[in-house]
Amino acid sequence: MRLELTSRHAMQESLFSGLENEPLTFLTSSTGLIQLIDRASREDSTLDDLVKLVRSEPLVSAKLVAMANSAAYGRSGRTVTNAHEALNLLGLKMLRAVASSLVTAQLADQAAAINAPLVDRLWAHSTEVAALAAVLARRFTTVSPETALFAGMLHDIAGFYVLAKARSRVQAIGIDLAAHLWTGTEAAPQRSDAVLAVGTRRLLAALRVPNELGEAVETLWRGYVMAPPETLGDVLQLANLMAQTQSPFEEFSRDPADCGIDLDEVLERGEAAQVVRAAHAQVQAMQQALGRRR
Repeated sequence: MRLELTSRHAMQESLFSGLENEPLTFLTSSTGLIQLIDRASREDSTLDDLVKLVRSEPLVSAKLVAMANSAAYGRSGRTVTNAHEALNLLGLKMLRAVASSLVTAQLADQAAAINAPLVDRLWAHSTEVAALAAVLARRFTTVSPETALFAGMLHDIAGFYVLAKARSRVQAIGIDLAAHLWTGTEAAPQRSDAVLAVGTRRLLAALRVPNELGEAVETLWRGYVMAPPETLGDVLQLANLMAQTQSPFEEFSRDPADCGIDLDEVLERGEAAQVVRAAHAQVQAMQQALGRRR
């Protein structure tokens, strides 16, 4: 089932200017995490290779152990005590998700000095989308839940980045993700050419995220959602819509006349909604394990 969506509100251009062409500056402390994401994404990487890198990143080790012992992944009667055990249980794809959550957390912590309320809301949204995506991927697709978790943690990376760079309090009331500076003298840009979409693409490239995952994130700007989901992009789009905590940078209006389908009906009583409700405790456990402060 394909549902058409439209977005609203004007782009806060002063906030997002520079995402398209300014040099991207990450925290120096993110270098090791970016290397982990890159190595964990390579087909020739082994568990032993990554364990050595993880040991040099104590926060990664701690979060992997926390995830392995969470209600979402923990095994009854067994407590994981070190990163090697956690990696054996969770796999390299979970390592990517954990490393990406820490990169995002570093940006969030930097941004919170000025924009704490927005950062807290965006973080809650991102972890909820990540957890929902993992649940939906496991139930409806052949995509690994860990890859969906990875995509969910990074889907709003541009929002954290611009908040981290902001020098004053940002009053965000919703962003038109399809908006773009346009004078009318040239062809109107496609949705994928939106300022935020371009910025997200650049940030994911800087994080050395595999192309297929970046393409999945870009489905957030395609203007419709598939329910039930079939691909990673579908999973991410649906999880983004189902999240109870909405990103401060986006709001969607739903016009039944555009698609002839009641989207609220699909999201509240459809098969995907039933799956998410049944996995509520699991979603909460994943969100808690992904927490910024641990």
